Amino acid sequence: MTMKSKHPKLSFSRRLLCQARLAAALVLPAAALVLPATALVLPASAQAQAQDYPNKPVRIVVGFPPGGIMDIYGRSLANQLQAKFKSPVLVDNRPGGGGLVGANEVLRAAPDGYTLTHIVPSTMSTVFIKNPGFDVLKAMQPIASIWSGPFVLSISSAVPANTVKEFIDYARANPGKVNFGGSNGPNLMPMMLLAAKAGVQMQRIDYKGAAQMYTAMLANEIQGTFNTFQSVISFLDSGKIRVLGVTGNQRLPRIPNVPTMAEAGFPIDLETVGAIMSPVGVPAPIAQKLNAAFREIVASAETEKLLREGGRPLSVSNEELQKLFRAEIAAWEAAAKVTGYEAQ
Repeated sequence: MTMKSKHPKLSFSRRLLCQARLAAALVLPAAALVLPATALVLPASAQAQAQDYPNKPVRIVVGFPPGGIMDIYGRSLANQLQAKFKSPVLVDNRPGGGGLVGANEVLRAAPDGYTLTHIVPSTMSTVFIKNPGFDVLKAMQPIASIWSGPFVLSISSAVPANTVKEFIDYARANPGKVNFGGSNGPNLMPMMLLAAKAGVQMQRIDYKGAAQMYTAMLANEIQGTFNTFQSVISFLDSGKIRVLGVTGNQRLPRIPNVPTMAEAGFPIDLETVGAIMSPVGVPAPIAQKLNAAFREIVASAETEKLLREGGRPLSVSNEELQKLFRAEIAAWEAAAKVTGYEAQ
């Protein structure tokens, strides 16, 4: 029997956060609530560091090529941070390994606040990368939460389906003949989960990037995929691709008539959380100065407009953000067990 949530309007990130807070409350020792008075006093030298920061260019590493969603968001964040600090903020694209090359570039840098990264930490976990060489939640520290976002189910217009149920019925009537594509674990696993839940057979085809994958869909070489809405939006006007559903439990404002996967009868509660992070060890005053700046940026009209197409601004404390990261990784781990997905 399927149990319905008593809180259907809570966002994916908020529900993960509530679950993570509850888990933490059960194990937090009382002594952990007591901080020594000295912990509240920052050395004068550290305060001076923050006042002088930044006195040289700040670098935001993006582990993907220019033009993608992570790059577009990263450049907007860099431009807004530069305007606030009145000091250069540069985007440094280091593509490769599904973001691993960029992550390693950040980890080689000094923890001084001058090398940051725009990253989705869950994609650096062992759910998706067999041997990343580091634990991202221990090797990097959160500077600021930025966004959370769902995936959308899009299909080729050659498929005679206008709803998720019709797509599943089509796949059931054509076992093994429906192909789905993806360029990384996060956009492969939702379709694998949908197929597992619906009990249908679909063939997986891996691609090097979203552009190659959508070219294949336009040619009807694959019939469906899950990806960010931003990646598919440019194809909608052509009429060659249709969006049938949205993961999580909130519809997207840009496509208000498209139901959530739960509303369509096939709940898939997978989303991603994006953040600004740095190597562990950035002096607290500098980290706090950066956090305050990014909180203002997340609340800006420019960021709201940028994310409106397929994401949601996310502004939580860094402690809460760490809990969100862990809860998201746990959700992907659970999905991997159901689908049999193996890290690359």
